[in-house]
Amino acid sequence: PDFSLRVPPNPVNAPMVFATSAAATHVAVAGLHSRHRPLNPRANHAAQRLIHRRRNVIASAAAAADIDEADADDVMAIFSPSKINLFLRIVRRRDDGFHDLASLFHVIDLGDDMKFSKSSSASRDTLVCADETIPLDASNLVIKALDLFRAKTGVEQFFWVELVKKVPHGAGLGGGSGNAATALWAANELCGRPATEEQLLEWSADIGSDISVFFSTGAAFCTGRGEIVDDVEPPLPLSTPILLVKPNIGLSTPQIFKALDLEGRSTADPLELLKRIKGEGCADDICVNDLEAPAFSELPELLALKEKLKAAGEGKGVVAVFMSGSGSTIVQVGSDEVPDFVLEDSDLFRAPARLITRQKGEWYKPSEFLQRV
Repeated sequence: PDFSLRVPPNPVNAPMVFATSAAATHVAVAGLHSRHRPLNPRANHAAQRLIHRRRNVIASAAAAADIDEADADDVMAIFSPSKINLFLRIVRRRDDGFHDLASLFHVIDLGDDMKFSKSSSASRDTLVCADETIPLDASNLVIKALDLFRAKTGVEQFFWVELVKKVPHGAGLGGGSGNAATALWAANELCGRPATEEQLLEWSADIGSDISVFFSTGAAFCTGRGEIVDDVEPPLPLSTPILLVKPNIGLSTPQIFKALDLEGRSTADPLELLKRIKGEGCADDICVNDLEAPAFSELPELLALKEKLKAAGEGKGVVAVFMSGSGSTIVQVGSDEVPDFVLEDSDLFRAPARLITRQKGEWYKPSEFLQRV
């Protein structure tokens, strides 16, 4: 089809809806996946926004003539959580260029809102999101997850998905991975559970390393690239107050791993850290993150933010301050009181959070403890 005939009059401000199909999957986005990404975080952030905006213009044009509607009687509203790493050790660099890690992940209740329905289309999924920074084409993990679900199960059903983003991207919180896991779970539910949760966990590693953790019960010791998931008991009370603070600059995970100096890693035994956090709770010498050093070298403001949070939290119940994942979110454990310097800086994202878990056969819900605050 000649998509150029279907471009809305003002495509940049058009509703951002994309329906991916075999013919429309490979939009020209190779530049986003180049290994030679700019190392300047601000330049990288601006470039990503421009690429996403252009993608969405193309997506709006491609979908304009064929946007299917959701079945209003069969819409499933689901919470899509994020995660933090209570500690993160990089074990080694593998021959394939990836890194083996050992990390204690915990799902948290900072999350996005998602709606799913079976689509009337026989050829494409439809993804709707009002956030123009979010790609809506086949590069989005939600679309990848739905494609994966069909490929693995043989189910030919396509879906309508609405995504309301609240988790910042480039944050080290796994918001996109949480979206993908939620999409896999929802598709499986809507189609009568053709796959087990164990299969969903195994398959999810095909499209991302952090997705698998969401198929744990909430707390997991993860190894390999992150796809080997062992459920553990929550190491902290679920009522533990947590504050998340993030500057308005994200960090690219490949960028941080490229800057990683293996000689500068912690020497702590991950299993010993796991034992200690279960017995002692969080502390700065337990909540280690081997990616802090390269992240701080790429974005010195992050180190300054961490130090300011530690100073502001003295005597106020704060027991640990550390970076989650590859950044750029700094996690404060023990208090969710927002320091004055954070309140005064409109460029800082901040959100209270709590640890959450789930039962097998159910999906995550926001924390009842946070709802009471």
